[in-house]
Amino acid sequence: MTLGDQIQRRYPRLIRSMCCDGRLRKPDAISALVEYQVFGICEGFTTQAVTHLGGQLAVIRQGIKNRHLTSDTL
Repeated sequence: MTLGDQIQRRYPRLIRSMCCDGRLRKPDAISALVEYQVFGICEGFTTQAVTHLGGQLAVIRQGIKNRHLTSDTL
């Protein structure tokens, strides 16, 4: 089992909320969480979409902020 699979099982609602507005794809959201867990806040390890949105921490914070807005059935 990869780290991405573990992240996906542990944070499904956070991943959905990071993708809900259509700015991130699911693989980008998972990648941001994995890279944040492994490397912390680092420049240059993120995808272009995550970089455009302000980096890993900004994307994760926005996902946490909007997590209550996403339904569990998506």
